Amino acid sequence: MERLPSDDGRRRRLVRMQCPPPGRVLAVPPMVRAPPPNQAKLAAIAVDLNIRLRSAEMPGAMQERAFRCTRAVLDANLEKKLNPTHIAMCLKKEFDAVYGPAWHCIVGKSFGSFVTHSSGGFVYFSVDKLSFLLFKTEVRPVRKPLPLPPPLLKLNIND
Repeated sequence: MERLPSDDGRRRRLVRMQCPPPGRVLAVPPMVRAPPPNQAKLAAIAVDLNIRLRSAEMPGAMQERAFRCTRAVLDANLEKKLNPTHIAMCLKKEFDAVYGPAWHCIVGKSFGSFVTHSSGGFVYFSVDKLSFLLFKTEVRPVRKPLPLPPPLLKLNIND
């Protein structure tokens, strides 16, 4: 490194950058873009309700409903010990009533999961130490079972 005198009498260091070898590509960080307005609104709601969004594949309005319903259930049970099963049941019933059947909800402090969900029906978030997984599965109409064939006759071979 070389030192160059500055205009004010102090000495400055000259730092020489080394270029990468030819053919090698530099890793450039992706550009940071401002989130769309609805995502910014959803993020503000999540911060206001003390909710941390972990993963989602769901429209913003549905996510907002999940956040607000969760906060309402938690606030209604401040005096009591939190029952994750009760909270999961409340969220499931709310989403079944508003968005149709086949919603599933898992609430707890520590759980693992591997689920298959319908498109646009998955959100995973946490509030304080509780985690919430809410997802929808596909509903198929039940087909009438085929009639059973008649029973086979018993053959006595010893006769």
